[in-house]
Amino acid sequence: MLRSNDKKKLTFIFNTDICIILTLLCSLATGSGDFDKGLAAYDKKDYTTAFSEFRPLAENGDSGAQFYMGLMYEQGQGIEQNYNKAAYWYKLSADKGFAPAQNNLGMMYYKGKGFAEDNKEAARLFQLAAEQENNSALNNLGIMYARGEVFEQDFKKAKKLLHRAAQEGNACAQAALGSMYRDGTGVSHDDRQSVKWLRISAEQGYAPAQNNLGLMYERGQGVLRLPAKAAEWYRLAAEQGYAPAQNNLGLMYMEGKGIPQDYIEAKKWFELAAEQGTASAQCCLGLLYLKGLGVSRDYNKAIDWFRLAADQNSPVAQHTLGVMYYEGHGVTKNYKQAVEWYTIAARQGYAESQNNLALMYYQGDGVAQDYRQAIQWLRPAAEKNLAQSQYTLGWMYYKGLGVSQDYKKAAEWFERAAKQGFTLAQSRLGLMYLNGLGVSQNDKQAAKWLRLAADNGYAVAQTNLALMYTKGRGVPKDYKQAAGLFSIAARQGCTIAQNKLDMMYRMNLVEQETEIEQPIIVKLPPL
Repeated sequence: MLRSNDKKKLTFIFNTDICIILTLLCSLATGSGDFDKGLAAYDKKDYTTAFSEFRPLAENGDSGAQFYMGLMYEQGQGIEQNYNKAAYWYKLSADKGFAPAQNNLGMMYYKGKGFAEDNKEAARLFQLAAEQENNSALNNLGIMYARGEVFEQDFKKAKKLLHRAAQEGNACAQAALGSMYRDGTGVSHDDRQSVKWLRISAEQGYAPAQNNLGLMYERGQGVLRLPAKAAEWYRLAAEQGYAPAQNNLGLMYMEGKGIPQDYIEAKKWFELAAEQGTASAQCCLGLLYLKGLGVSRDYNKAIDWFRLAADQNSPVAQHTLGVMYYEGHGVTKNYKQAVEWYTIAARQGYAESQNNLALMYYQGDGVAQDYRQAIQWLRPAAEKNLAQSQYTLGWMYYKGLGVSQDYKKAAEWFERAAKQGFTLAQSRLGLMYLNGLGVSQNDKQAAKWLRLAADNGYAVAQTNLALMYTKGRGVPKDYKQAAGLFSIAARQGCTIAQNKLDMMYRMNLVEQETEIEQPIIVKLPPL
């Protein structure tokens, strides 16, 4: 899965929009043999015969036949798609009070098909059809109340309408209720209720519900976490051409979650979703070409896919383009371009871009060096719990760069990063406890944090912890432990550790405790 700084992954697409669906078929009792012939032909997808049967009936005022004429023109079934003619026939039927036509005509007003978009007229038509208990109209009216379209937003009314439609078997309303319970929108958050309604809808073959149910299994929300089951539901929706599910199934293949890892299959599903404009899938295709996973490495194609996603305002794609320009992957290294892409993503609140943009200002790469700007971008990323930003912000407080020097704030930010396992922060926090800077002096706490950083292979921490062993500060005095740590650090090229180790070999003691200054590391992580 595409990760930003190997931490932030492309999220699975969970369709949070409450769905709107057209009523396509209905049971009619017209008593007309010709109508029954038309309906039988329509059911068999023999649209030419259906059209020839429905047309004379529609011209003679049969509301059911008029509805089907509208439907066939709207869908382009057996005839050339024509929204104006669809609207004409729907209106004739709707004016006779035929609820399915009222609903579908409302949908045309809602979507601006054959008319200028007009939500008020759509709502009026939905209301007329809903009064006849048309479940699609009940659903659509519920949607409008939930969204606050035309009507004042009212989740209680929305739930009531959607529940009526759902009880009548409307799959879209069932999926909408599942979304409301999942998100706690207008109802108490209840994953089990969400799964219940999503499953009922999914079992009717409704692709958005199948996709969302798959994600519930993927996340273990309201059900046991079962990646294989998630993949099954994604596949059912994906095979219907539902782009979010195609994207999610591609991610499962790319990561080997619930199904064997297969980059070629992943690419297939990503391409299907990407062709429908799914930015996440476009990003993933960019990654496959960037890394040569299941395809020959091709930086130009990677850039093309990332740009498509970036043009849709995907912060992941924008950030990745920033990294590619910074590193010179497939493009000429260009810090100014990197800054531009990071800025676009950072303004959307993308933490990794905020972090990298801050480091560009810190170093003066592609922009004039500006510590205040660096602080401005570091802070929101740090508040989003990005460890590198927390550490860097702590460092700037420690050094008084762009802010007044403040050891207490420095220690606070170092600790937040250190608790996430960020090695540099652990090491720096250990030294602050050792010297009592911004915190109460505490050798045991110093040893604790230095040990964590040392265990992560950081030579500075290994050397400082070794010095603590030579003095017995926070740990028992132990020259053997000290020598071992000096040796490990020396093998990484730490000259102070090598010198101390040589001294121990000569004299079996350390004459002077030395703290090694720890500079900020500003190199941006690779893709």
